[in-house]
Amino acid sequence: TDTADDDDDGTASLRHALTAPLDAQERQRLVAWRRHLHAHPEVSLAERDTADFVAAELAALGYEGVRRLAGTGLVADLRGRGANDDGLLLRADMDALPVGEETGLAFASRRPGVMHACGHDAHMAILLAVAARLRPLASTLPRPVRLCFQPAEETGAGAQAMISEGLLDGPRMGAALGLHVWSGLPVGHVSVRAGATMATVDEFDIDVIGQGGHGALPQQAIDAVLASARIVEALQGLVSRRSDPLDPLVVTVGQVHAGSAFNVIAERAHLNGTARSFSAQLATALPDWIAETASAAAATVGATATTRYNRHAVALCNDLGLADLVAAAAADTDHVDVVDRDLRMMAGEDFATIAAEIPACFFFVGCAPGDGPAWPHHNPRFVVDERALPVGAEVMLASVARLTCAIHHD
Repeated sequence: TDTADDDDDGTASLRHALTAPLDAQERQRLVAWRRHLHAHPEVSLAERDTADFVAAELAALGYEGVRRLAGTGLVADLRGRGANDDGLLLRADMDALPVGEETGLAFASRRPGVMHACGHDAHMAILLAVAARLRPLASTLPRPVRLCFQPAEETGAGAQAMISEGLLDGPRMGAALGLHVWSGLPVGHVSVRAGATMATVDEFDIDVIGQGGHGALPQQAIDAVLASARIVEALQGLVSRRSDPLDPLVVTVGQVHAGSAFNVIAERAHLNGTARSFSAQLATALPDWIAETASAAAATVGATATTRYNRHAVALCNDLGLADLVAAAAADTDHVDVVDRDLRMMAGEDFATIAAEIPACFFFVGCAPGDGPAWPHHNPRFVVDERALPVGAEVMLASVARLTCAIHHD
């Protein structure tokens, strides 16, 4: 509840200004931003037109000194009246996917083979709406607020590139918030979970070498295809027998390439796949486990296997205090019907790189269409119900209100 001190220093007025529902004009502008961005998608690290559009909109809102980081990333600052305090970072991702759109929307992608099939267009529009509400309040904010439009989330390269160029510095950022629209939840449903929420994302490549030969004379060859089959099967044993069943793990071989003809025993094969985990222990063990398993499985038929391992993203772990704060803010937001603390998934998220550096919270906003199928993310028919857009903006603003005002009184 507001106190006399709140009234004296303007905190109650600030809270009211931040938490008021978006009016009709704000909602109309929010939808217009999203539709423009949806129609003009760009893939990772090629978000040039996207960055130009967002920068122009920020300038029109009154933001000065918008900076470029990591090529196409954008940063805009509100110094507030606590300029020496740690800042609050609000982040949205910018990139689209190399997917041909099949939604039939009037504002569908105008770039063949490229689509906002994950909702990043919605995220940018939501953060622009938050930016619009914050700008007139800049001088009353108790702490600095930084808006971050991040490129290359889908490749896992954007967050680290921006951090390397000073995203979290000058002033130092002390906390971060991010969101994701989610087609697995209905509009009005918000999910925010403390702790591990999204997985470590690893990629492995396995080169298998046998000895080629005639398909009719297998005794004279070492079959790289058979070795690959043994490897694929053996890798599933890591999930079912080597790891703790209470510690989630997924190992998926997504590509197998081998052979040149129906009557030739393949000498070489290539496997490409991903491992997903939450715990630090599993993340540390997996590179050796996969390499050892592949080598041993290939050896059963006389082949050899060499493994290369690459970590694209660490697990996204939400700070307990921030998760509680966002959940409370969401529960007090007019257009939110349900708040749960349950959703976590084996998908990865580049925001995890930020969350590994400073306390952070990443939450999900339901966007399943109310009048049609809820296609999954990365599907060419993926659609965002635009009623989710003001929900995302209002929960973000309510979280900013609670976090900035709470820190002001500490």
